[in-house]
Amino acid sequence: MAIIHYDVVFEKGSPSLQQIKEKLDQRMGLRTHLSLDSVEPGHEWPHIGVVKQSGTFECDECEDSDMEMTVGSTGVRITCVPQSTHPYFRESALAALIDLGGNFDAHLHPFIAKKWSELSPADRQVAWRGH
Repeated sequence: MAIIHYDVVFEKGSPSLQQIKEKLDQRMGLRTHLSLDSVEPGHEWPHIGVVKQSGTFECDECEDSDMEMTVGSTGVRITCVPQSTHPYFRESALAALIDLGGNFDAHLHPFIAKKWSELSPADRQVAWRGH
């Protein structure tokens, strides 16, 4: 089972998990659930700096998707298993981080411009659960 990491870098300090949740909910037009994890002080990761917060985002409407986010002093890391994270949820999270001032160089899928309720059945059913 593959685990994928996406690092979004911030020049002026990273947003909090709560700020990310609010932007993600607004972008998708859905309410996500955020569970905070305990963080031991002193951990530093490449690209995202000193770890400040960690938590799990869940979205029941997006096929029970979930992903972890770790907020550092200079960036945010999204960690997900492709078979448990709907592409719309993952791409919307990346877009929310960009909206909050993050830098991410990859192109995102055009469906992120829409709220979940505006997606076509084909976009909602995009082939994403493991092969």
